[in-house]
Amino acid sequence: MSAAQPEHGVVEDITGHYVGVEIQGTTYRVYYEENGPEDGIPLLCQHTAGNHGQEWRHLLADEEITKDFRVIAHDLPFHGKSLPPTAHEWWKEDYMLDSKRFAESIVKVTDALELEDPVYMGSSIGGNIIMELAEWYPERFRALIGLESGVYSPGYFLDWFNHPQVNIAEVSAYACWGLMAPQGPESARRETMHLYEQGSNGLFRGDLYYYSVDHDYRGKLDQVEPQCPVYVMNGEYDFATDPDDAREVADGLGDMATAIEMSEIGHFPMSENPELFNQYIKPVLNDIKGEDVELPERLTPADVGVDIAGTKPS
Repeated sequence: MSAAQPEHGVVEDITGHYVGVEIQGTTYRVYYEENGPEDGIPLLCQHTAGNHGQEWRHLLADEEITKDFRVIAHDLPFHGKSLPPTAHEWWKEDYMLDSKRFAESIVKVTDALELEDPVYMGSSIGGNIIMELAEWYPERFRALIGLESGVYSPGYFLDWFNHPQVNIAEVSAYACWGLMAPQGPESARRETMHLYEQGSNGLFRGDLYYYSVDHDYRGKLDQVEPQCPVYVMNGEYDFATDPDDAREVADGLGDMATAIEMSEIGHFPMSENPELFNQYIKPVLNDIKGEDVELPERLTPADVGVDIAGTKPS
Protein backbone atom coordinates (compact mmCIF):
# COMPACT_ATOMS: atom_id res chain seq x y z
CA MET A 1 0.00 0.00 0.00
CA SER A 2 1.35 3.44 -0.91
CA ALA A 3 0.33 6.84 0.41
CA ALA A 4 -3.24 7.60 -0.61
CA GLN A 5 -4.91 10.88 0.27
CA PRO A 6 -6.09 10.64 3.91
CA GLU A 7 -9.72 11.34 4.63
CA HIS A 8 -10.57 14.70 6.16
CA GLY A 9 -9.32 14.88 9.75
CA VAL A 10 -7.23 11.70 9.57
CA VAL A 11 -3.68 12.16 10.90
CA GLU A 12 -1.08 9.93 9.28
CA ASP A 13 1.39 7.87 11.31
CA ILE A 14 4.39 9.48 9.60
CA THR A 15 6.11 11.96 11.92
CA GLY A 16 8.71 14.63 11.26
CA HIS A 17 11.57 15.80 13.48
CA TYR A 18 14.75 17.85 13.46
CA VAL A 19 18.08 16.59 14.75
CA GLY A 20 21.43 18.31 15.11
CA VAL A 21 24.07 16.68 12.91
CA GLU A 22 27.72 17.72 12.83
CA ILE A 23 29.29 17.28 9.40
CA GLN A 24 32.87 18.32 8.69
CA GLY A 25 32.91 20.62 11.73
CA THR A 26 29.59 22.38 11.07
CA THR A 27 26.36 21.53 12.87
CA TYR A 28 23.23 21.36 10.71
CA ARG A 29 19.56 21.22 11.65
CA VAL A 30 18.58 18.13 9.68
CA TYR A 31 14.96 17.26 9.03
CA TYR A 32 13.74 13.69 8.76
CA GLU A 33 10.46 11.82 8.63
CA GLU A 34 9.91 8.35 10.00
CA ASN A 35 7.37 5.61 10.45
CA GLY A 36 7.56 2.18 12.01
CA PRO A 37 8.33 0.69 15.43
CA GLU A 38 11.11 2.28 17.46
CA ASP A 39 12.69 -1.16 17.87
CA GLY A 40 12.26 -2.03 14.19
CA ILE A 41 15.17 -2.51 11.82
CA PRO A 42 16.36 1.01 10.91
CA LEU A 43 16.04 1.71 7.18
CA LEU A 44 17.65 5.04 6.23
CA CYS A 45 16.49 6.37 2.85
CA GLN A 46 18.53 8.88 0.83
CA HIS A 47 16.92 11.13 -1.79
CA THR A 48 18.19 11.90 -5.28
CA ALA A 49 20.17 14.93 -6.49
CA GLY A 50 18.56 18.30 -5.77
CA ASN A 51 15.53 16.70 -4.13
CA HIS A 52 14.44 15.82 -0.60
CA GLY A 53 12.94 13.04 1.52
CA GLN A 54 9.39 13.44 0.22
CA GLU A 55 10.42 11.09 -2.57
CA TRP A 56 10.06 8.27 -0.02
CA ARG A 57 6.59 9.13 1.30
CA HIS A 58 4.97 6.06 -0.27
CA LEU A 59 7.51 3.73 1.31
CA LEU A 60 6.96 5.46 4.66
CA ALA A 61 3.23 4.77 4.33
CA ASP A 62 3.53 1.08 3.46
CA GLU A 63 2.18 -0.77 6.49
CA GLU A 64 3.68 -4.09 5.44
CA ILE A 65 7.17 -2.56 5.38
CA THR A 66 6.80 -0.41 8.51
CA LYS A 67 5.61 -3.42 10.48
CA ASP A 68 9.22 -4.59 10.80
CA PHE A 69 11.28 -1.60 9.65
CA ARG A 70 11.70 1.84 11.16
CA VAL A 71 11.77 3.74 7.88
CA ILE A 72 13.60 7.09 8.01
CA ALA A 73 13.85 9.58 5.15
CA HIS A 74 16.10 12.57 5.75
CA ASP A 75 16.82 15.79 3.87
CA LEU A 76 20.50 16.44 3.25
CA PRO A 77 21.71 19.86 4.51
CA PHE A 78 20.48 22.66 2.19
CA HIS A 79 17.74 20.35 0.83
CA GLY A 80 14.04 20.35 1.68
CA LYS A 81 13.50 21.39 5.30
CA SER A 82 17.20 21.04 6.24
CA LEU A 83 18.02 24.72 5.92
CA PRO A 84 21.56 26.08 5.48
CA PRO A 85 23.58 26.51 8.69
CA THR A 86 23.69 29.76 10.62
CA ALA A 87 27.32 29.33 11.65
CA HIS A 88 28.97 30.65 8.47
CA GLU A 89 28.25 32.74 5.38
CA TRP A 90 27.26 29.87 3.11
CA TRP A 91 25.89 32.22 0.43
CA LYS A 92 29.44 33.36 -0.40
CA GLU A 93 30.46 29.97 -1.75
CA ASP A 94 29.13 27.57 -4.37
CA TYR A 95 27.35 24.54 -2.98
CA MET A 96 29.28 21.45 -4.09
CA LEU A 97 28.77 17.89 -2.87
CA ASP A 98 31.78 15.57 -2.99
CA SER A 99 32.23 11.93 -2.03
CA LYS A 100 33.75 12.50 1.41
CA ARG A 101 31.10 15.00 2.47
CA PHE A 102 28.25 12.88 1.13
CA ALA A 103 29.34 9.65 2.79
CA GLU A 104 30.08 11.42 6.07
CA SER A 105 26.67 13.10 6.00
CA ILE A 106 24.90 9.74 5.79
CA VAL A 107 26.99 8.19 8.54
CA LYS A 108 26.61 11.22 10.81
CA VAL A 109 22.82 11.09 10.42
CA THR A 110 22.88 7.46 11.54
CA ASP A 111 25.11 8.42 14.46
CA ALA A 112 22.92 11.38 15.50
CA LEU A 113 19.81 9.18 15.47
CA GLU A 114 21.71 6.41 17.29
CA LEU A 115 20.70 3.86 14.68
CA GLU A 116 22.02 0.42 15.54
CA ASP A 117 22.99 -1.81 12.62
CA PRO A 118 20.90 0.13 10.08
CA VAL A 119 20.04 -0.67 6.48
CA TYR A 120 20.89 2.07 3.99
CA MET A 121 18.96 2.62 0.76
CA GLY A 122 19.47 5.42 -1.75
CA SER A 123 18.70 6.21 -5.36
CA SER A 124 20.78 7.91 -8.09
CA ILE A 125 23.43 9.84 -6.15
CA GLY A 126 22.17 7.82 -3.19
CA GLY A 127 22.64 4.64 -5.18
CA ASN A 128 26.18 5.45 -6.24
CA ILE A 129 27.33 6.21 -2.70
CA ILE A 130 26.97 2.56 -1.65
CA MET A 131 30.45 2.02 -3.07
CA GLU A 132 32.02 4.70 -0.87
CA LEU A 133 30.06 3.51 2.16
CA ALA A 134 31.18 -0.08 1.58
CA GLU A 135 34.81 1.02 1.22
CA TRP A 136 35.09 3.66 3.95
CA TYR A 137 32.53 2.45 6.51
CA PRO A 138 32.45 -1.33 5.96
CA GLU A 139 31.24 -2.20 9.47
CA ARG A 140 28.59 0.51 9.84
CA PHE A 141 25.60 -0.99 8.01
CA ARG A 142 23.56 -4.19 8.14
CA ALA A 143 22.97 -3.96 4.38
CA LEU A 144 23.36 -1.48 1.51
CA ILE A 145 20.73 -1.04 -1.21
CA GLY A 146 21.75 1.00 -4.24
CA LEU A 147 18.98 2.01 -6.62
CA GLU A 148 19.97 3.32 -10.06
CA SER A 149 23.63 2.83 -9.24
CA GLY A 150 26.69 2.97 -11.47
CA VAL A 151 30.46 2.79 -11.35
CA TYR A 152 30.72 6.13 -13.20
CA SER A 153 27.99 8.52 -14.37
CA PRO A 154 29.58 11.29 -16.47
CA GLY A 155 27.98 14.15 -18.36
CA TYR A 156 25.50 15.69 -15.92
CA PHE A 157 27.61 18.37 -14.19
CA LEU A 158 26.85 21.27 -16.53
CA ASP A 159 27.86 24.93 -16.20
CA TRP A 160 24.81 26.18 -18.05
CA PHE A 161 22.62 25.03 -15.16
CA ASN A 162 23.73 28.30 -13.49
CA HIS A 163 22.97 30.53 -16.49
CA PRO A 164 20.55 33.36 -15.57
CA GLN A 165 18.39 32.59 -18.60
CA VAL A 166 17.88 28.97 -17.51
CA ASN A 167 14.93 28.08 -15.29
CA ILE A 168 16.71 25.26 -13.49
CA ALA A 169 13.57 24.17 -11.65
CA GLU A 170 11.80 23.51 -14.93
CA VAL A 171 14.89 22.08 -16.65
CA SER A 172 15.60 19.58 -13.87
CA ALA A 173 11.95 18.55 -13.67
CA TYR A 174 11.66 17.81 -17.38
CA ALA A 175 15.05 16.11 -17.47
CA CYS A 176 13.73 13.80 -14.78
CA TRP A 177 10.52 13.24 -16.74
CA GLY A 178 12.59 11.67 -19.49
CA LEU A 179 14.24 9.29 -17.04
CA MET A 180 10.94 7.81 -15.86
CA ALA A 181 9.14 4.85 -17.41
CA PRO A 182 5.89 5.73 -19.19
CA GLN A 183 4.16 2.81 -17.45
CA GLY A 184 4.09 4.67 -14.13
CA PRO A 185 0.89 6.46 -13.07
CA GLU A 186 0.94 9.97 -14.49
CA SER A 187 0.00 11.45 -11.11
CA ALA A 188 3.09 9.86 -9.52
CA ARG A 189 5.39 11.00 -12.32
CA ARG A 190 3.97 14.53 -12.16
CA GLU A 191 4.51 14.49 -8.39
CA THR A 192 8.15 13.53 -8.96
CA MET A 193 8.51 16.52 -11.29
CA HIS A 194 6.80 18.74 -8.73
CA LEU A 195 9.32 17.73 -6.08
CA TYR A 196 12.16 18.68 -8.41
CA GLU A 197 10.66 22.09 -9.07
CA GLN A 198 11.03 22.93 -5.36
CA GLY A 199 14.85 22.83 -5.24
CA SER A 200 16.96 25.93 -4.55
CA ASN A 201 19.28 27.27 -7.23
CA GLY A 202 22.62 25.48 -7.24
CA LEU A 203 21.52 22.32 -5.41
CA PHE A 204 20.88 20.14 -8.45
CA ARG A 205 24.16 21.07 -10.11
CA GLY A 206 26.07 20.88 -6.83
CA ASP A 207 24.85 17.34 -6.16
CA LEU A 208 25.68 16.36 -9.71
CA TYR A 209 29.32 17.28 -9.05
CA TYR A 210 29.44 14.18 -6.88
CA TYR A 211 27.40 12.15 -9.36
CA SER A 212 29.31 12.94 -12.56
CA VAL A 213 32.77 14.09 -11.42
CA ASP A 214 33.86 12.94 -7.98
CA HIS A 215 32.29 9.48 -7.99
CA ASP A 216 34.44 7.27 -10.21
CA TYR A 217 35.06 3.63 -9.38
CA ARG A 218 36.32 2.59 -12.80
CA GLY A 219 39.09 0.08 -12.20
CA LYS A 220 38.76 0.48 -8.41
CA LEU A 221 35.93 -1.81 -7.33
CA ASP A 222 38.47 -4.48 -6.37
CA GLN A 223 39.57 -2.10 -3.59
CA VAL A 224 36.11 -2.37 -1.98
CA GLU A 225 35.53 -5.30 0.35
CA PRO A 226 31.90 -5.16 1.53
CA GLN A 227 31.29 -6.56 5.00
CA CYS A 228 27.51 -6.65 4.56
CA PRO A 229 25.07 -7.69 1.81
CA VAL A 230 24.86 -5.21 -1.07
CA TYR A 231 21.87 -5.07 -3.41
CA VAL A 232 22.12 -3.12 -6.67
CA MET A 233 18.75 -2.54 -8.35
CA ASN A 234 18.44 -0.54 -11.58
CA GLY A 235 15.34 0.19 -13.62
CA GLU A 236 14.85 -0.99 -17.18
CA TYR A 237 13.90 2.51 -18.36
CA ASP A 238 16.80 4.33 -16.68
CA PHE A 239 19.17 5.43 -19.45
CA ALA A 240 21.50 7.17 -16.96
CA THR A 241 22.29 3.95 -15.07
CA ASP A 242 20.74 0.93 -16.73
CA PRO A 243 20.55 -2.68 -15.49
CA ASP A 244 23.91 -3.50 -17.07
CA ASP A 245 25.44 -0.82 -14.85
CA ALA A 246 23.95 -2.56 -11.82
CA ARG A 247 25.45 -5.85 -12.93
CA GLU A 248 28.84 -4.17 -13.40
CA VAL A 249 28.73 -2.81 -9.84
CA ALA A 250 27.66 -6.13 -8.33
CA ASP A 251 30.21 -8.14 -10.31
CA GLY A 252 32.96 -5.76 -9.22
CA LEU A 253 31.97 -5.93 -5.55
CA GLY A 254 32.02 -9.71 -5.51
CA ASP A 255 30.11 -12.38 -3.65
CA MET A 256 28.48 -10.02 -1.14
CA ALA A 257 26.65 -8.14 -3.93
CA THR A 258 23.52 -9.01 -5.88
CA ALA A 259 22.22 -7.24 -9.00
CA ILE A 260 18.50 -7.12 -9.75
CA GLU A 261 16.93 -5.60 -12.85
CA MET A 262 13.61 -3.85 -12.22
CA SER A 263 11.45 -4.01 -15.33
CA GLU A 264 8.89 -1.37 -16.37
CA ILE A 265 10.41 1.32 -14.13
CA GLY A 266 12.95 4.14 -14.44
CA HIS A 267 15.38 6.34 -12.50
CA PHE A 268 13.04 7.34 -9.64
CA PRO A 269 11.42 4.02 -8.71
CA MET A 270 10.19 4.96 -5.24
CA SER A 271 8.26 8.00 -6.47
CA GLU A 272 7.48 7.42 -10.18
CA ASN A 273 5.72 4.10 -9.57
CA PRO A 274 5.53 3.54 -5.82
CA GLU A 275 3.08 0.65 -5.89
CA LEU A 276 5.37 -1.34 -8.16
CA PHE A 277 8.59 -0.35 -6.40
CA ASN A 278 7.28 -1.19 -2.94
CA GLN A 279 6.56 -4.70 -4.17
CA TYR A 280 9.96 -4.94 -5.85
CA ILE A 281 11.81 -3.98 -2.67
CA LYS A 282 9.95 -6.34 -0.32
CA PRO A 283 11.82 -9.54 -1.33
CA VAL A 284 15.09 -7.72 -0.68
CA LEU A 285 13.89 -6.50 2.72
CA ASN A 286 12.72 -10.02 3.53
CA ASP A 287 16.16 -11.32 2.62
CA ILE A 288 17.71 -8.76 4.97
CA LYS A 289 15.35 -9.95 7.72
CA GLY A 290 16.78 -13.44 7.26
CA GLU A 291 13.85 -15.06 5.51
CA ASP A 292 14.45 -17.82 2.97
CA VAL A 293 14.17 -15.77 -0.23
CA GLU A 294 15.41 -16.55 -3.72
CA LEU A 295 16.16 -13.23 -5.38
CA PRO A 296 15.76 -13.26 -9.17
CA GLU A 297 18.09 -11.52 -11.59
CA ARG A 298 15.09 -9.67 -13.02
CA LEU A 299 11.83 -8.63 -11.40
CA THR A 300 8.65 -8.01 -13.39
CA PRO A 301 5.25 -6.69 -12.32
CA ALA A 302 3.80 -10.18 -12.78
CA ASP A 303 6.39 -11.57 -10.36
CA VAL A 304 5.11 -9.32 -7.56
CA GLY A 305 1.41 -9.32 -8.43
CA VAL A 306 1.13 -5.77 -9.79
CA ASP A 307 -1.06 -5.17 -12.83
CA ILE A 308 0.23 -2.24 -14.89
CA ALA A 309 -1.73 -3.08 -18.05
CA GLY A 310 -3.95 -0.05 -17.57
CA THR A 311 -0.98 2.34 -17.44
CA LYS A 312 1.10 0.99 -20.33
CA PRO A 313 1.51 3.37 -23.27
CA SER A 314 -0.42 2.37 -26.37
